[in-house]
Amino acid sequence: MKTTFLTLALAAIGSISVNALATAQSTYPERSLQLIVPFPPGGASDVVARIIGGELEARLGKPVIIMNRPGGGTTIAAKEVARAAPDGYTLFFSSNSSFTLPAAVKESVPYDAAKDFEPLGRVGKITLALVTYKDNPVKDLPALVAEAKANPDKLSLASFGVATVSHFAGELFKSNAGIKMVHLPYKGSAPAMNDLIGKHIQYHVDTMIAVKPQIEAGAVKVMAVFSSQRTPFLPDAPTLAELGYPAIDFSSWGAVVAPKGLPPPVRDKLTATLEEIINNPSVAERFVKVGFEPGFARFDDWAGAVTKETAEMKDIAQKAGIKDE
Repeated sequence: MKTTFLTLALAAIGSISVNALATAQSTYPERSLQLIVPFPPGGASDVVARIIGGELEARLGKPVIIMNRPGGGTTIAAKEVARAAPDGYTLFFSSNSSFTLPAAVKESVPYDAAKDFEPLGRVGKITLALVTYKDNPVKDLPALVAEAKANPDKLSLASFGVATVSHFAGELFKSNAGIKMVHLPYKGSAPAMNDLIGKHIQYHVDTMIAVKPQIEAGAVKVMAVFSSQRTPFLPDAPTLAELGYPAIDFSSWGAVVAPKGLPPPVRDKLTATLEEIINNPSVAERFVKVGFEPGFARFDDWAGAVTKETAEMKDIAQKAGIKDE
């Protein structure tokens, strides 16, 4: 009798659990969501996040509020998300700037990127480019490398901030080329680009979103892009791989995640919706207009991917002496 009762009790619990999961999937969402972005309004990530947020809102039938939480090298926002309730109402759009770079340069990070987030999907990437002012007499990358080797620490290479993807990309280039250039960190892309156009600095690494309009306006020229294949945004720009640096394939990739512990039905619904958004041709066209290369991918091993890239970033940081401000 006791065995029969226990069997029935366990079966009832299992039935309740299945019903609860089914209910969670069918009724979610019941209220507005927030999509947290660790950068100020108007930047590349903010623009992409607002497109994603608008499309999520249209498909889920509930408001999706974009919450900008800049500061701490993106760790303030990431910490907030990591500690939020895993109920599907707090989402986070960020990149390697939050998930792999901080742990490579900070003594401590207030979250574990590999363990504290539930990945919903990788949504695309932003290609980085090495640019200079339009009438720089140095015509191409081989000439730049030759000049830098002949004049160590005489040429400047700017980034849009210490320990940003721009900084890491620049150091990776210098290391592979065997050259020394002075790193000039700026507090953002706009001031760095303005100084480049004004010839106050010589070279700069920035995202395609920032670079493309300036190239089209004739204000700057591109020396190379940090990808293994040519970007459709600047098809005439050579890749660093083409120019003799096959080990360099570095971009700012974007992903949408949630706090760890998301109910599987909610996770699956969000992932399926996100995949539908990114694969929609009309949405992809909007991404392309701002210089973002859409491409959805599920993370089969989020923890493994984050751990591997963090180790690679630590190696770059140690060799280049990149430290958190």
